[in-house]
Amino acid sequence: MNLSRMRPTPGAALAVLALAGATALTAGCGSEASSSEPSGSSSAGSLFDQSAADLLPAEVKEAGEIHIASGPGYPPFLDVADDGTTLTGAEIEEMRLVGETLGVDIVFDDIKFDAVFPALQAHKTDAAAMALGVTAERLASVDFVSNYEGGTSLLVAAGNPQDITLDTMCGHTVAVLQGSVYTTVYLPKFTAACTDSGEPAIEVSTFKTSADAMLALGSGRVEATMTDLGPAVYQAEQSDGKLEALDVNYDPSTWGIAVPKGSELEKALQAALNSLIDNGAYLDNLEEFGMEAGAIDHSEIYTSPDQLDAQ
Repeated sequence: MNLSRMRPTPGAALAVLALAGATALTAGCGSEASSSEPSGSSSAGSLFDQSAADLLPAEVKEAGEIHIASGPGYPPFLDVADDGTTLTGAEIEEMRLVGETLGVDIVFDDIKFDAVFPALQAHKTDAAAMALGVTAERLASVDFVSNYEGGTSLLVAAGNPQDITLDTMCGHTVAVLQGSVYTTVYLPKFTAACTDSGEPAIEVSTFKTSADAMLALGSGRVEATMTDLGPAVYQAEQSDGKLEALDVNYDPSTWGIAVPKGSELEKALQAALNSLIDNGAYLDNLEEFGMEAGAIDHSEIYTSPDQLDAQ
């Protein structure tokens, strides 16, 4: 069986070690917790871009704020500061930069991961920034403004005693976040390859939170956790030698900020991101969190699965 389209990870070797316990991890491009908090952005900010701000819908200009579903649980993209309250992380700070560029406040709404797409469809929030992969299934209900390119890896016990790789998961127990792309897209594909070749199926264990998945791995109840490469490496680095991230970057794919179908906000978000890319603040922010390997050169709006097929 050989399903993996892997490429080496830029930079230093990524077989580093991770934390099993309390640090939450959202496997599969999402986050399961968040808190409401204004960004404090202002049109007087040095990043303010009038041409991008002109694209904001009238109701957003009037309100002076954009509500974004997001929260901790997926470091280093989505995390909480040392004070235990303030949201931080590469994507959280990126949203604050977007707010400064547009001259509005960013308010983070507390919406759980499995409720975020229905919330967007019902217009209960303006957008979602939760390390979300752009997939055909998701494009059926929301649009995306691209902001990153992320790939997939596995977290295993230090030293990888079971010798688990993306090509040898058959018969092993792998933990994933309920509702993530790893549950709905990747592991079904890998499992089908196992059974088609006469090997035992992968035993998939789903968890409502990534923290639960990490605890299951740390306690030996599962043998691996499938997640995005960047967070896997981060978790590995925090583990005091207990866990290891595989040095593979499987199927790098587009991530984006999700918005309701046909949202008038998407053009303003795209313009703000491209302004940040052009002035260097976008890359500076990713470098601060060690996630620059997935930086994009230009933000695009995705409204149809056909756009993914054309990549």
